[in-house]
Amino acid sequence: MRIGVISDTHNRLEAIAEAVRRMAEEQVELILHCGDIESVAAVQAFRGIPTYFAFGNWDRHRKALLAAIRDIGGAAYEQFGTIEIAGKRIAWLHSHIRKHLQQLEHADYFDYVFYGHTHLREQHRTGRTLVANPGALFRAHPKTCIVVEVVSGEIRPLIIGASQAGVAEASPSPPVPRLPAPPQPLMLPPFAASPAAAFALPPADNTPPLAASDGQPS
Repeated sequence: MRIGVISDTHNRLEAIAEAVRRMAEEQVELILHCGDIESVAAVQAFRGIPTYFAFGNWDRHRKALLAAIRDIGGAAYEQFGTIEIAGKRIAWLHSHIRKHLQQLEHADYFDYVFYGHTHLREQHRTGRTLVANPGALFRAHPKTCIVVEVVSGEIRPLIIGASQAGVAEASPSPPVPRLPAPPQPLMLPPFAASPAAAFALPPADNTPPLAASDGQPS
């Protein structure tokens, strides 16, 4: 199965529209959004491809965003989302609360953990877990999202706005070795109201979930 992963779209509607179009051309069956959506219009731009959102620190208007996400047939998660696809356990989050990313990454439980917030595309492996940041569509050079072949682990970046900026398309990342099937599948419905109940995280030391460190989107 092929999925798209995107983050930090920050209401950049033109870039979002291009990213969704490009991912549709790649025949992704699902999009995971790692947070900092910002607006109802940005949510609506994902209509047509099932999209599951984890909220970020700039997603302040929760009720409006939730209503828009329901309207397009998506799902929303407060701290992080979890799902099983093709026998692979996947978690995604924004990561503005750093300890949540660290705990998910080092749990030795998930096959993939996707995160955002830094606006920097990268990927690395921690034990069994392939950890990846898809980059951002705002304050990122270049602007990127990624397409993931869930079974093989191949991750391919898509550069958004490349034709206008004269940036060459990135070459595909080398495939990551095939992961062994988890011994006990994680059975979570994709629209679980509280996925955190299945994989508990401790309190975030009272860190305000919507606080921005410098007053600027990140």
